[in-house]
Amino acid sequence: MLQGGYPMSAKTPISSNLKLFRAKKKLLKDFITNDPYLSGELGNYKHGTLFRHDIVFISITDGSHTADLFIGEGEDFLSAFASAMNSAEKYVSDNDIVPLWVKVDCVNSCKICTRAEFEEEIRSSREFFFKKGVSFDTGFETALLEAQLNCCGLINYKNGTLDDNKIRDFLSSRTTLESIPDNVLSFTTVGYICDENKKLYKLYPDEENYGRRIVSELTKDDIKQVIETSSVYLANAVKDNGQFDYGVNPVNDFHFVTYNILRHSGTIWSLIMQYDTTKDEKLVPKIESTIDFLMQSIEYSDSDHAYLVERKSDEIKLGGNAIAIVTLSTYAAVFDSDRYDKLIAALANSVLDMQEEDGSYYHVLSFPDFQRKERDRIVYYDGEATFALARAYSITKDNRYLDAAEKALDYFIKNDYTRFCDHWIAYAVNEVTIHDPKERYLNFGLKNANDNLNKIFNQDTTFHTFLELLMAAFSLYERIKEKNIYVSYMQRFNFEAFIRTIYRRAHYMLGGYLYPEIAMYMKVPESVVYTFCVRHDSYRIRIDDVQHYIGGYYNFYRNFDKLNEYYKQITDKPKTRQSETPVDSERASFVNWILSNI
Repeated sequence: MLQGGYPMSAKTPISSNLKLFRAKKKLLKDFITNDPYLSGELGNYKHGTLFRHDIVFISITDGSHTADLFIGEGEDFLSAFASAMNSAEKYVSDNDIVPLWVKVDCVNSCKICTRAEFEEEIRSSREFFFKKGVSFDTGFETALLEAQLNCCGLINYKNGTLDDNKIRDFLSSRTTLESIPDNVLSFTTVGYICDENKKLYKLYPDEENYGRRIVSELTKDDIKQVIETSSVYLANAVKDNGQFDYGVNPVNDFHFVTYNILRHSGTIWSLIMQYDTTKDEKLVPKIESTIDFLMQSIEYSDSDHAYLVERKSDEIKLGGNAIAIVTLSTYAAVFDSDRYDKLIAALANSVLDMQEEDGSYYHVLSFPDFQRKERDRIVYYDGEATFALARAYSITKDNRYLDAAEKALDYFIKNDYTRFCDHWIAYAVNEVTIHDPKERYLNFGLKNANDNLNKIFNQDTTFHTFLELLMAAFSLYERIKEKNIYVSYMQRFNFEAFIRTIYRRAHYMLGGYLYPEIAMYMKVPESVVYTFCVRHDSYRIRIDDVQHYIGGYYNFYRNFDKLNEYYKQITDKPKTRQSETPVDSERASFVNWILSNI
């Protein structure tokens, strides 16, 4: 057990870092001791178990490396807290480190199990979603927090086992572990963190949100913060040549060496959204630089037809042309510029050439011969192309683009594209109906959201594109209401379930945001904090992932006041009893479940 104070001579000057640490220690102590949880659930967990002492973990880092852990044991919380803090204070003083983030974890449940039982729990969890810590001794000398197991890559999820070698290496700076025993301690904690601004947060102890700060009610400032900080991450990822640092695995700080020009283009779109939100002029040269890089991949087959070429594969993807149009048309609107109007038209002409007679699209051409290569690559290209054609129409007013977009929507309706739960379809329908609000398209747009509410609401990963789908559908719904357009599907559209699902996703997606309490266990915390990741893929951070998170939250932010008004109206209503529904009415059952349980 790491414990013991650090004696200070009366003549020894106290460093500013040590002063800061002591200030944060006091803030945390006061904050935690005033939490009723301490004398309630946390105080009661030991009853009926073999454990009578409190265990407290202190995690601390200056942001340059994964957090160091200090462990205290005592007859009550205060003595365990003091023991762990004394060890942490000695560490800060000896190394004169900046205590950027200081986190406290208190054990609130613990059980003895076999290693095989523990690993069986790992195998029953989604990758990187296992939510328990482990100790290889009863004194917690060799304990590892859940965040360490996941963020430091100490679980081999491929095999569903603890990684013996990595764990021994990881613990070597703290203690010696020759082998993992047959019996281990499985435990959970309730956590608290003091951040770089001395702000204090309690962390969720529940399974779903375990380990991240409690956000009981989303505010407009909360949403603005995640948009701004993640956009700052993207801006900082822009290299001198206008290319992005494509992505990183924060567990091991491995930076991806591949590149995708389609995703590059979409990421510029996010930077433009950020500028539109903040009007931060420092973003402008970044945006211009990344567009200049994009232009290096534009090729013409003739003066009227332009294509975005994926150089590494010598391919032209329908989605590449489409996202380039979306990005450049957004640039035109936000910056009131006609600089790229001719290019937008040339890119849109090429999309027209890739559309078939029935309204569907051909997906991939080869370069440099511009010959057809692959009929179908990924369904998302269809929605992207249709959205892009409608955006091209908004810039050029060329009816060919709007007509083609409508032709595509008719194809989507005929072939029930709602089954794909595709955010690009939602964007496309919303954009087309701005210019031509035909009832069949409006019905389709509402149905695309309504038919997928069950899937979206219950999705157990952050699945960032779902909020984009919902927000595009919300814009569609609002326009129908404001313009008093008759749409027959409105009678079937469950608006209450829709709004609750929007809020559910907006809250749940914060599980993909790297708050300090999570980022501090990554290899280089300061390089990844306050941006978005894909947790179930080794916490992958990739520019297009961040783009889609921003896209959803950007539109949530823009509509926040109206959404908040609706949400309050819904949540202030008395709950209604669950009504009788036909056995085969899955959709109605889902709606009743929401109304009865949320």
